[in-house]
Amino acid sequence: MANNYGFDFLRAEHNLPNQGGTALSTPPRPTAPPSDTNSNIGNTNNNNKSNLEKQADILLFLRHHRSSGCLPPSIIRKSLGIDLTSDPVAELLQNNPKIIVEEVPDPENPTLTVLYYGYKAKFGGVKDRSTLVGQINRSRYGVRWNDLLDAYDGVEKDLAEIIKSGEVLGVENPEEKDKILFPRGDSYLVELDGIVTQKNLPQLPDMTPTTDPIERSKIKSLLAQRRVASRLITTDVDPTNQIRRGEAIRVGGEWFRVSSSIREDLPPDRQPPRALAPLSVVSVKDLSKKNEVDGYTRKFDTTTIPLDGSLSEAVGIQNLEEAKRAREKLHSIASGGDASGGALRNVAGGPCSVLLSSFASEKNPALLAGAFAKSVTSGVRGAAGSIMPGGRKRPTAMAKRVDNGSTNDKSIAASNADTAKRSMEAKQAASNPSLSYSHAIRHGCTKDVRDMWLKTRELIPTSEVDLHKALLQHKLIESGEKMTRPKMKRKADTDNDGKPKKRRYYERKSMRRTNMHLDGTEIGAMLARAAEKQNQGKSVGDGGM
Repeated sequence: MANNYGFDFLRAEHNLPNQGGTALSTPPRPTAPPSDTNSNIGNTNNNNKSNLEKQADILLFLRHHRSSGCLPPSIIRKSLGIDLTSDPVAELLQNNPKIIVEEVPDPENPTLTVLYYGYKAKFGGVKDRSTLVGQINRSRYGVRWNDLLDAYDGVEKDLAEIIKSGEVLGVENPEEKDKILFPRGDSYLVELDGIVTQKNLPQLPDMTPTTDPIERSKIKSLLAQRRVASRLITTDVDPTNQIRRGEAIRVGGEWFRVSSSIREDLPPDRQPPRALAPLSVVSVKDLSKKNEVDGYTRKFDTTTIPLDGSLSEAVGIQNLEEAKRAREKLHSIASGGDASGGALRNVAGGPCSVLLSSFASEKNPALLAGAFAKSVTSGVRGAAGSIMPGGRKRPTAMAKRVDNGSTNDKSIAASNADTAKRSMEAKQAASNPSLSYSHAIRHGCTKDVRDMWLKTRELIPTSEVDLHKALLQHKLIESGEKMTRPKMKRKADTDNDGKPKKRRYYERKSMRRTNMHLDGTEIGAMLARAAEKQNQGKSVGDGGM
């Protein structure tokens, strides 16, 4: 309420520490920079403001320009009309914990010094997205969303993206109307069944630079149509039993949420509460049934996955197109013929069927690529006949007939070279990293597996006796096997006399020191004392690890 009446300067963070009061959870929102830096010079309104009001204006100005670092008083005077060289508000700024004060030589007179002022964020080490994720991962007990909003320009967008992608965990705090962010740790990602593609995507014309306004408007309109069309992903396997609306999904290397919007005029983060995607990347139940009554803005059926955002031209769309070309190359290798026009043998099944299948596989891609290359090699040899090693085993008249030994050797060498070349091409095609974009990816197990576990978890016995009987009934253990394993005996830390065992340290032979440059320094003296204790059999600690 205070902000509606112009009392923003009364916030606790603008006051001195000894003036009492507690800081609000939401920091002040920065104002837009002035259009003319000289427009506020000599502003008479500042004469009627109190020192706290002036301090609030300077704080907002420095926060808005925090990426510029510390600013000299001349820029503040030109922008706000407040002269910090003579105004008593400078003393308030120097004692404000949200202000950084640096004393630097005066550019006009180096013999004098001048005070530069800058904004001090709560987490000064957070400068970009990587440092933002690192700060959250180091915070075992979580970080408040509002405490990170003043870190750098664009931090709010990065916070929304790392929550959407599941890099961190987000939990609502309804008492303070805030979010708490926690480190996620290791992620468990699963490929979804079905080859994802982009259909009905308008083709772009030649993107040569042009100054024609009509051509530029056409290209702009086509780009807008492509952005809208890229929100609908086509798949050849039903996705509705694998993922829910609002859950996180990665398509073409970019993270999205399965669209849950019910109003086209609002962005995904401004939808009604029942249509908002949860902070968690997975859900144990579907969203409200009222959303289905009102109708979702994008369909989610057996062949279509709607996204809450558009694929980017440089990343998402390009990766899907490269994955399509990689699959086409695999198809051509698997169905291609030899020089005589005959089809390759033993290539249609095995690793080829796994690589070209619409269903996701847990097998190692490197092993699949090697097996696919071997199958291509055996197919080439089988199609070439028995004159090549690994071909037909049955001797024939054509295999026994040799007109000229040198000619036969040359043909075998040429065939071997061709086989090696085709095997290498097959392995490279199967190892193409673009094939990883053929399937969508989600966090955690799929919806059908989760539902199956939820329905059957009540059937699992809770007591060890019932569990042992169930394992015997399903022949998962032998009848004579004990219900519990014997406990491992803990080794005593004392010797036969009851005294604690001494730790003995042994040095390897011909062991040479490599930190000779530390001799004569304080660190070198500490290392020497530790080495002496170690030689005496005493514990020297773990170095703080």
